[in-house]
Amino acid sequence: MKEKFSRCWALVLVFVIVTGVCFLFAGRKSGMFIDEIYAYGLSNSHYAPFLTDIKNGEMVGKTFTRQELFDYVAVTDGDGFDVGTVYYNQVHDVPPPLHYWLLNAVCSLFPDTFSKWTGLALNYVLYMLTMFVLYKTVRRLGYSANNGIAAAVLYGLSVIGMSTFVMIRMYMLLTLLTVVLMYLIACLMQEFRPRYCILTGLVLLAGLITQYYFVFYAFFLCAAYVIYALVKKEYKALAWFVPCALLGVLGLLLVFPACLDHLFADKLVSGGNAMENLRNFAQYPVRLKTFLSFVTHGLKAAIIIALLAIVAICVYFKKFKAAAKDRKFDLRALVLIVPAVIVFVIVALISPVDEPRYIYNLIPAFVLAACLLLYLLKETLGSFEREGLIKTAALLCVMALALWQARCAPPDYLYPEYAEYDAIVAEHSDDKCVYFSDNRFEAITQDLLQLMAFDDFYVSDDTDLTGALDYVGGADEFVAYVDISVFWSSGYDPDKIISALADSSYYDKAELLYQNGLSATYLISK
Repeated sequence: MKEKFSRCWALVLVFVIVTGVCFLFAGRKSGMFIDEIYAYGLSNSHYAPFLTDIKNGEMVGKTFTRQELFDYVAVTDGDGFDVGTVYYNQVHDVPPPLHYWLLNAVCSLFPDTFSKWTGLALNYVLYMLTMFVLYKTVRRLGYSANNGIAAAVLYGLSVIGMSTFVMIRMYMLLTLLTVVLMYLIACLMQEFRPRYCILTGLVLLAGLITQYYFVFYAFFLCAAYVIYALVKKEYKALAWFVPCALLGVLGLLLVFPACLDHLFADKLVSGGNAMENLRNFAQYPVRLKTFLSFVTHGLKAAIIIALLAIVAICVYFKKFKAAAKDRKFDLRALVLIVPAVIVFVIVALISPVDEPRYIYNLIPAFVLAACLLLYLLKETLGSFEREGLIKTAALLCVMALALWQARCAPPDYLYPEYAEYDAIVAEHSDDKCVYFSDNRFEAITQDLLQLMAFDDFYVSDDTDLTGALDYVGGADEFVAYVDISVFWSSGYDPDKIISALADSSYYDKAELLYQNGLSATYLISK
């Protein structure tokens, strides 16, 4: 009883510490990148997936108001919990709708409000659940409570875990569902119960209507379990598991039949070509090195602990070998870990963009691998005197390393530079604003939070400046955004536009205010 009480308090302490770090970094998040703004727009806009839909597909020559931008990203009064519009929007986008339904539900609790905190609040709940289920998975595999707490700490305070939390996209939900699937497979390996198979089918369905890439780890994990069950001759379990898993996959077609269009229309690799990457053998070492760097950077504490454990095991190998004869070493964890390694390699080789978010959901499995090494270390040192003291000291070291990592390496997706952008725009919010772009909505979406500082703005292409000059109306100065992204959108040349303004009007001065990856912002004056 005393041990259980201590374990509960240790878990509470871990969650309190992680919560504090979560709010620290959430407060530092100053901006959003384009996919996060899409998350709000696709969740909350009323049958208007993208900004072009607000203007019936034609943006050039049109004026956007602040209210129109606000209505795109926020739930307005009376439009809350609109499941149908989210479904419609996702049919016309790529990702399936589950995360967007959840975000819409949270935003519906705070109508006429747009804030990073609604998305972060959803992610926080999912983050805490991920840590708890990871702890339970470790325990289901037969490892000690200390190992489970270590897993929760290593993941909860990792750079990559925190990055998943502060990124307002579906990846936090995807990670939770991945860990839940791991837990259910661990339960099935411990003991067969029909409800575990039924729940597995439901989790497979939930994962697939969250993100299509869920299928990779799910497939290899389920295949690994089938092999495990065949070896163990657990045919009754397989008779339940296989149909439930297949029904979960087929359920995607019933819930979201638009997935067929998405999958077969090659919409999954925006801006990239997975098959081309797969055929590019020369880039294999480079891509693997890049994605390994994401893991080593994001899991510093886990990597250090794993290396120390390996060294200790090697030093005391003979002792461990002798102990292993008397203790059955359970390798069930490898059923969960090996599929993650396989999927990691696949993702590294074919991902359209070198971004760590494509492996976020695999990180708990890698943390589990570190905990497996901790278990081996415990077996190696198990007969030492003061074993309890050693285990306590080891857990404290784990927590100290994890806190050090959280202190020294801030997560991605904080965008501190956007605080400066907001301040610059605030100084010129009374000026007119012109956005030079064609009918591509990407760059404008990326700049949406800054554009909301203006009462309205006018969209002009780079061929006819008459409309833009009429909109400005002879003001002494105005703010001009230029869509400069060649890869994603219009790819306009700012110098060309500035020269054209000088030639056709008295606006002959241009000061660069700031620039991001998709646009450049200028103050144009006489």
